[in-house]
Amino acid sequence: MNKKIFIIIAMLLAVTCSYADNGSNSPYSRYGIGLLSDQSLGINRQMGGLGYGLRSHSYINILNPASFAQADTLTMLFEAGFSLQNVNFKEGSRKINAKNASFDYVAIQFRVRKNLGLSAGFLPYSTVGYSFSTISNQGTNEVSTNSYSGSGGVYQPYIGLGWQPAKWLSVGVMGSYIYGDITHEVGIDFANSTDRSKTYNVSMKSYKVDFGVQFATKLGGKNDIVLGATYSLGHDLNAKTRITEATADSTFTKNLKGGFDLPHTFGVGFAYTYNDRLKLGADYTLQQWSTSSFFGLDKGIDRSKISVGAEYAPGRMSSNIFKMITYRAGAYYAQPYTELDGKKGCEEYGVSAGISLPFLNNNNRSSHATLHLSGQFIHMEPKSAGMIAENYFRINLGITFNESWFMKLKVR
Repeated sequence: MNKKIFIIIAMLLAVTCSYADNGSNSPYSRYGIGLLSDQSLGINRQMGGLGYGLRSHSYINILNPASFAQADTLTMLFEAGFSLQNVNFKEGSRKINAKNASFDYVAIQFRVRKNLGLSAGFLPYSTVGYSFSTISNQGTNEVSTNSYSGSGGVYQPYIGLGWQPAKWLSVGVMGSYIYGDITHEVGIDFANSTDRSKTYNVSMKSYKVDFGVQFATKLGGKNDIVLGATYSLGHDLNAKTRITEATADSTFTKNLKGGFDLPHTFGVGFAYTYNDRLKLGADYTLQQWSTSSFFGLDKGIDRSKISVGAEYAPGRMSSNIFKMITYRAGAYYAQPYTELDGKKGCEEYGVSAGISLPFLNNNNRSSHATLHLSGQFIHMEPKSAGMIAENYFRINLGITFNESWFMKLKVR
């Protein structure tokens, strides 16, 4: 019965993800394919997006599919995540706040056979959500109001396998179905002449393939290190675009095929562990958006991201609640992947901190659920005059259920 309940919940949450608020209020989501999701789960978010060298049987790490090989022999992991955020927009002396919430991801992980683990789930790849307007003077006393709005996003259901052929080596592959619909609308309202509007409707259906590898070794004594690397294949997203221009007297529609691409993405990182309590790590990611295009016209720019993170677990099975908690913190820096009207976009800085609190059974002190709570502060720094600065404060809430599906009961 517990298995059926979990399967039903997973299906409902996946459907909910498709229709929930995508959590975006940024005018910068107007460019490219929107604001990129960090594609991380609860643990990664606590550590500044760290993940290439992380692996464990107690949590899911989709940033490197090689980590799926660590799936526990007897249990199935189920994780879901939510977020609440407040964003402050600042342009010169003008400020405005916006609040929203989103259901972020759902994922499962379990062992298929010895040294072979499987994970599947649903998460966003990018989000689009904005609405703003400007007033301009066209000359000869003609004033117009220009309005801009957008909605939608790109989503990523995935399934992946991780295999550990040797104690020191794990490899993995993750396949995703990439799909989504994005709408951009531009309206020009004139005071003394005919109004105009232009609408872009983009629909895309394609695939995404990620490969990962992890090398684990002891450095002597209580010191361990895991080195990780990933690669994601870049290719055309098979997009279809319909552009509609309308006035009070006429409507013109143009259809385009292609024009949107996924970038080739490379990632390397490590995680160093001392005495199974202290963990330190760093990641570097390169996305080659300069080989991609948007609407077949605007080219992206290569995006680099650096993440660092730390974890301290004083004693997971202790009866002291403060020792049961795992403490994590991290930071990252990321470059933009688009240019805005020929100018470099916003550079992104983020810091995060959080805790993971297990809920233990009274009978055997084993954990059947873990709560992941973290806070993030993100600053979007514009590099050109006249652009908007954005500051995000985000609360991430995730929960991992650890169910003993594969335990064999012995009857005496």
